[in-house]
Amino acid sequence: MEFSSLLPSLKSRPLTQSSQTPPLVAITEVDSRVTSYSPKILTTDTPLQLIHSNFSLGTWMLLGACTQACLALLVRNRYYAFLPPGILLSFRIIDALLIHFQLKKNPFLQNAILKKRFSAMVPDQDGVFRGPGQEKVVILLLGAKSNHPFGFLAPEFLKTFKWVAEMNAEFDKQDGPNGFLGQTGWQRKDPLGALEFVFISYWRSIDALHAFAHGPVHRPAWLWWEKTIRQHDAVGINHEIYEADKGHWENMYVNFQPTGLGATTFLKRGDGLEAGVVDERWISPLVDARKGRLKTSSGRLGVAPTRWDGERPDGDVY
Repeated sequence: MEFSSLLPSLKSRPLTQSSQTPPLVAITEVDSRVTSYSPKILTTDTPLQLIHSNFSLGTWMLLGACTQACLALLVRNRYYAFLPPGILLSFRIIDALLIHFQLKKNPFLQNAILKKRFSAMVPDQDGVFRGPGQEKVVILLLGAKSNHPFGFLAPEFLKTFKWVAEMNAEFDKQDGPNGFLGQTGWQRKDPLGALEFVFISYWRSIDALHAFAHGPVHRPAWLWWEKTIRQHDAVGINHEIYEADKGHWENMYVNFQPTGLGATTFLKRGDGLEAGVVDERWISPLVDARKGRLKTSSGRLGVAPTRWDGERPDGDVY
């Protein structure tokens, strides 16, 4: 069975998911195919989003209460002071209802691939899909946490993130690190309220990952941290590395924007020439998983069917 990417190829390497919103348009019909699209450079965490997540709900409520109190003191008729929040709240309620009753396009589905079950299949070094589970994948989880009431605005955390920004910029270069496939970023509040970031990157091999770690971008950051570690109580860092061998990883997505391994890209080298140079394209690993081998977990693993496949309820396609 021949596999092909659901999405069109690109002439240049797109930014990683941690640097931009996936540059895709939604597939809204089961049998439709995207024929073209234009990348949109839009950061996943805008300054407003970062500030919003940087402070607790209680802090934002207190800021809102103080703003409302000041407004009540400034206007002659105090009833007018309730108009701005009342109008804004009404607008949000109406907006949510319009989306719920499908009278307005759902913004949360922007760039999502709809009504399709799809999977990320890693192609070989030449960008050719050899089948499910035929390539190994290395995953790096890199974490950073601000143990400070200022969150990401803490001085020491800003210094640390300067190095992170330099590494991300290296990933986004057209000739980025050898063996680097892509990166996804996440953030959350831990149980104590500290702001935490996690960057999940995908690599061809452990050797490729270590080559980057000892390269000209990461190594200076590493040495800086070791030399100044006593100054960084307010900053926590961690990493975890996993190597998933052939036949030991699989994935599946439904009604989702490309994310994780599905947001990586791979260089496919062509046989022809374009403007006197070898035609090279960047392809998405996403393939249709509604039928055939990719319909089951064992099929996506690239292994023989197991008893679990036979125990699936009727209509269970996952």
